[in-house]
Amino acid sequence: MFGRAVTRTSKFLDYADAVSKALSDGAAHIGRARTDLLREADVIDRTELSVNDQWVVLVKPAAMTAEHAAALQKQAVTAQAEINPLVQAVGDADDETTRNLLVARAGPGGDFQVHAMGPPGPVPPVPGNEVPDPSTDAGRQLQEMVREQDLSTSVRETTETTDERTGNHIKTVFMMDGSKQVITTEGGWPPSEHVLPEGSIQVEQYDKAGNYVSDSLTTESEDGTQTTNIWWTDGTSVVMTRTPDGKCTGGVTTPDGKGGVRHGILPDEFFADPIPTVAGGALTGLEKQAERGIPGLSAEALENIGAGAKFGGPALGVATALYNVATAETAHDVCVNAWSGGVGVVGGIGFDAALTVMAPELAPVWAAALSTTGGFGFGYLGGIVGNLVCPP
Repeated sequence: MFGRAVTRTSKFLDYADAVSKALSDGAAHIGRARTDLLREADVIDRTELSVNDQWVVLVKPAAMTAEHAAALQKQAVTAQAEINPLVQAVGDADDETTRNLLVARAGPGGDFQVHAMGPPGPVPPVPGNEVPDPSTDAGRQLQEMVREQDLSTSVRETTETTDERTGNHIKTVFMMDGSKQVITTEGGWPPSEHVLPEGSIQVEQYDKAGNYVSDSLTTESEDGTQTTNIWWTDGTSVVMTRTPDGKCTGGVTTPDGKGGVRHGILPDEFFADPIPTVAGGALTGLEKQAERGIPGLSAEALENIGAGAKFGGPALGVATALYNVATAETAHDVCVNAWSGGVGVVGGIGFDAALTVMAPELAPVWAAALSTTGGFGFGYLGGIVGNLVCPP
């Protein structure tokens, strides 16, 4: 009996030693790789660049000239190439540790297979990657898209003028990537020149190549009904109304690909809850209200947009809020939550490309994003909104 006990405990000791060695060596290996990565990230963070939680090198938003912004974008690409091998080294160390644990279980741990109690508990499954893998083309493309998204929502400069003919106030917001959004507030002298009701707000969005992306307009009728229209380049449009008593309704119209159109009704959930933080305030120019869903454009929120701020625009804000409602309580929602905390501030819809790695069903969105002229852009959002709301 004692002999059998010694034999079994010896085998258990061998297994414990093998697992202990795998973990100890792995901790040392991962620790060294992680220290090198953190050291390089700290060096980058001391410049006009920064490294986010997904190890993507970004340009710090600040007031600057277009030439300086372009130079920093090139520096960010160079810095990314320098930090990627260090990111990969951490991944390699982690993979090696996992392999050593599996070997320990298959080797010394295999001696327990003949026992009634079986071997020690199984090695937990390897968790999914939480950052783009720089060793693959897809991973490097994801890094590029995250950076492009950040550049397209970081304000570089704003200018303000008054139209001499109409008296309208015009504010132009220039983004780090060269795109811009033109905000026009209807009002001023002479009233006879105004096409829209006084106080109406329009936001026109253009990509870095100067191509039209979206157009958002909020007007208010004499009876106090507020109407917000949003149009995208692909022909998709959203209309939302809110009556003075707070009742909100809306719908979506999108091309059906056959020369006609499809129509869909915005779900009640879209208006039931307060506007999400990620889709409100200065980030989108949409007014945040405590007890109502998506409202119209807010002059106060748009007034607060300045150099160094984040601004995605109302078209992105509405698309994000609608997308989050349509995909709530799904496996994809978990992925969105995981990425939205670190990749950026725009919201779930801005991370579809990155999520494709973990959620292959999003490949069509990834393809649409990659096909956008000039890199990351928002022109494809209209198609996403239309497909979510309008029945095929």
